[in-house]
Amino acid sequence: MTEIIYSRVSTSDQSTDAQTIELQRLFPSAIVVSEIASGAKARPMLDAVVAELKEGDALIVYALDRLSRRTVDILQLLDELERRKIRFVSIREAIDFKSVIGRMIVSVISSVGELERRLLSERTKLALAAAKAKGVKLGAPRRVTDRQLSRAISLVQKDGYTITKAAETCGMSFGYLSQVLRGKRLQEQLPSILDQQETTL
Repeated sequence: MTEIIYSRVSTSDQSTDAQTIELQRLFPSAIVVSEIASGAKARPMLDAVVAELKEGDALIVYALDRLSRRTVDILQLLDELERRKIRFVSIREAIDFKSVIGRMIVSVISSVGELERRLLSERTKLALAAAKAKGVKLGAPRRVTDRQLSRAISLVQKDGYTITKAAETCGMSFGYLSQVLRGKRLQEQLPSILDQQETTL
């Protein structure tokens, strides 16, 4: 059985000693792996350790927030460890997969995480409903078809429409139509039109 102590600090100015001294006293035969990673950034050392652990091995940390700052990431990792029958120990939260109380604490944390996700989902739905009631268009922007674009260019070139009016008529933004016009084959004829019309906005 392999025991791994994982410790993490946010910057190179910090030391992992405060985390590892007590852990090494409790698990004297454990291998210590330390990493510098801040916020929600990737933790390659932790990922490598977890990938190497086998059934019956143990991952030991001082506190849950050493694994991640995001509750969902922590819960996903705990679920993976439990599924693979890897012991997990977190000293500060008194979590130990070997004990009934430790598993109960994980269950409570999972319930809180699920509640957090449901509340977030509910707030999102309420916000979308409020935006829809105010007339805000939801969803991904509509894709401009070649036909729409050809018509918009024709309206500007042949019918004397301003870029703003042509864009509105054909269902696209002024910025998008301007960018297309500047980059098309008609570029040599368009700069003066664009300059004149942009000054009227």
